[in-house]
Amino acid sequence: MPGYLMGLYSFGIISVVSALKVLSIDGKLGELKRPVEVIAFSDEERVRFQSTFIGSAAIAGILPVSGLQITDKSGVTIQDAPKKISIEVTEEHLQQLRYDPKSVWGYVEIHIEQGPVLEWVGVPLGVVKGIAGQTRLKAFSFVHN
Repeated sequence: MPGYLMGLYSFGIISVVSALKVLSIDGKLGELKRPVEVIAFSDEERVRFQSTFIGSAAIAGILPVSGLQITDKSGVTIQDAPKKISIEVTEEHLQQLRYDPKSVWGYVEIHIEQGPVLEWVGVPLGVVKGIAGQTRLKAFSFVHN
């Protein structure tokens, strides 16, 4: 049950707390036939590092080692940022994050709506049928001589 911690003033923490609340329901967790993990991604929408889906790409095993060298506007790399809280990120750690797709039975993402649609239609909860992906391209121009 991934949640997103998108920033200091984000509602992303609600997703994480909601997932933990679901797991704390008395008597139900022991009835599950499969393990459940709560994962909190940070900066999936390129707020700090200007690159989308860093955490989920690492979990999927598609974040290249070179991704650890992506920098924020201050020049801090993804690899160096966790050092502030005494976490060392190495190539080996990156490889250990990868999930084997055969080990994943299901995926539930709790996410707060970031628009007014549910409120407009008077519905407190919605289930999506699809999502929009993100791509970031660096702009460049051609000069014809």
